[in-house]
Amino acid sequence: MIGSGRLMNIDAHERTRLLRNWRAEHDSAALYAALARLDRDPQQSRVYHELACAERRHAVFWEERLRAAGQPLPSFRPSLRTRILIQLAGRLGIGFVVPSVIAREMRDQDHYAGQDDARTAGLAHEERGHAAALRRRSDGGFGNNLRAAVLGANDGLASNFCLMMGVAGAGASLPIILLSGIAGLVGGACSMALGEWLSVTNARELAISQLDREMDSPAPQEEQSVASAGDAVSAAAFSFILFALGALVPLLPLCMLPGAVRIAGCIAFSVGALFVLGLATSLFNARSALFSGARQVLIGVAAAAVTYGVGRVFGALTGGAP
Repeated sequence: MIGSGRLMNIDAHERTRLLRNWRAEHDSAALYAALARLDRDPQQSRVYHELACAERRHAVFWEERLRAAGQPLPSFRPSLRTRILIQLAGRLGIGFVVPSVIAREMRDQDHYAGQDDARTAGLAHEERGHAAALRRRSDGGFGNNLRAAVLGANDGLASNFCLMMGVAGAGASLPIILLSGIAGLVGGACSMALGEWLSVTNARELAISQLDREMDSPAPQEEQSVASAGDAVSAAAFSFILFALGALVPLLPLCMLPGAVRIAGCIAFSVGALFVLGLATSLFNARSALFSGARQVLIGVAAAAVTYGVGRVFGALTGGAP
């Protein structure tokens, strides 16, 4: 156990720092303990149990510093984020939350690197070791697929929202805006699918050709070509569906709402969906859910405002859209 000398007269900022570190370590310990209970693989469960014990030791370090400063310790309750991650791990599998856990460990490492007491105690180094252990032990396939799904849907939503706002800015009628949105959905989804198909196919063919040269084989084996085609088609279909789902969001109000509120509904639906996707990205970026959601909305609305403004300019130059 790492001891500490008695601290005296700490200010509010220092007290906040110590309490934040104390709570973060207890949160990590609670999450790892839950993952240890949920994982059916005894070896992997043991890894999570050891990580929970390490986080509890870190929490004790910060507890000792708080007590030495004469600061009372509040009762601990896992944060909302931690409780949500535990629920998601139980319902959707541990692989669902692993990217978020790794991101949090890397964030803690960065935080501790700038704190003299944490760096001297080796906490930053240990947090980096925790992230490395998770990468070695965990299958990141599901987490990577989830990340790709969120980003694919976000691409469809943001691009079609901006397209429709640009056309609206030019003064187009509602049918033209709707037609533009449909064209944006179909064209964008097809483009994404084609790009993904080419990317997977080219990467696979390059790997096969390199293997052929190493093995002095004149041509790739038939089963490798079949597998490559299957993977490329699956990736293309996945990209098409995700982009289309995102692009569908700003279209729905134009099809469902009364004419007077369709544009306002398009904006409201899109902003709400941007916020939800931002919340989803907080699983991977170690930022708070509120920060991630607000940032996503801010960037998406700013992009839509730019395209709307450009549409207004070109609409004025061309005399307006029909």
